[in-house]
Amino acid sequence: MVNGLTDQPIAEKDNQTPLQLADTPNLDRLTSQGRCGSVQTIPEDLPAENGTSYLSLLGYDPAQYNLGPARFEAQALGVELKDDELPLCCDFIMLQSSHNDMILKDFTAGQLSTDNARLLLGALQEQIPDEVTFHPGAGYHNLMVIKKTALSDRLMPPHELVGEGIRKHMPQGEASRELVYLMNQAQIILHNHPFNQARAKNGEDVINSVWFWGNGNGTHDLPPAFSGRFGKQAAVITASLLMKGIAKTAGMRTPEVKGATGFPDTDYQAKVSAALNELENNDVVVLHVAAAEMPSLLGNIDDKTLTIEDVDREIVAPLMDAVDQRKDVTLLLVENHMSSVNLMRYTKSPVPFVVYPSTQGADRVEQFNEEMVLSGSEHFKSGPALIEAYLQGKL
Repeated sequence: MVNGLTDQPIAEKDNQTPLQLADTPNLDRLTSQGRCGSVQTIPEDLPAENGTSYLSLLGYDPAQYNLGPARFEAQALGVELKDDELPLCCDFIMLQSSHNDMILKDFTAGQLSTDNARLLLGALQEQIPDEVTFHPGAGYHNLMVIKKTALSDRLMPPHELVGEGIRKHMPQGEASRELVYLMNQAQIILHNHPFNQARAKNGEDVINSVWFWGNGNGTHDLPPAFSGRFGKQAAVITASLLMKGIAKTAGMRTPEVKGATGFPDTDYQAKVSAALNELENNDVVVLHVAAAEMPSLLGNIDDKTLTIEDVDREIVAPLMDAVDQRKDVTLLLVENHMSSVNLMRYTKSPVPFVVYPSTQGADRVEQFNEEMVLSGSEHFKSGPALIEAYLQGKL
């Protein structure tokens, strides 16, 4: 499963997409020798977000099991929740002043390191009331647990708000008043922290706020075990806390991989090796590569193109070689959803997939790009439908 491949045509690039601009000989070879098509991973009535598409492509109905990113990530971090506790994602962000609002400038806080995030989380924990606890995650992305049962409205993820004023997107209503208070308190603490004072003195942007989100739809229905649903043992190789939490909840193995970051600097070779090792003891191995998502959401066209080329060379090539050597493995390559560098947002557009080798024979499709959504032979209305057909050998 790969994040961030497809996109919309970009005017300044002769109306080509980053995927069309990239040199991808291995993706193209995979496509020309495999069976292609499209899948609608995001149901029309759900928001375009990773939690939805990850559930969908692990074979689960996201409408039924959308616990919310934070609850899954609590599972990934081993945080035990009481009945009266609500987990929320707690992201460090950078805000920029405007004449009548604060603009969300960077949802990654300058890709804040995990060590520096822990330093700032420690200050928040020390100075914020005891009924709130903070748990380190990965870099700018962390977890907060608060005494509260649920919130009726979806809290907006910060990566959907880049360049926008935050006032209209702040948590609304009486039930969310405490969250606004905590954000204001965090801003004061961060402003006075020596870490930020040193950054300001050096002319660097300061990490001046946190953002709470990830509350889901309030359901507590857990997805059934993958082995029970499909009769197969499975493992997931990922750097994503969200993906790891979903997988753990579904009883799938989630081994740690040193050097796996989820960003373009991830150790691709280590992830491929881990995936191939897991094949020795599992029927299904999901290798999740999110590297191209970050440049998509940051609007970096050239970086996205280069990252796609890295994925082609470092992920697709060795996996195809492994499939050719083993003869007992079938590869499904699929994107979770479009991450548009043009919009700096996710979209609900259908995404391409390819199966290699195919029991149905190869298509006459020569290149892996957005046109596969129309030119491929197989088209699925949901992620679970695709996964069921794949695992049943119908592709």
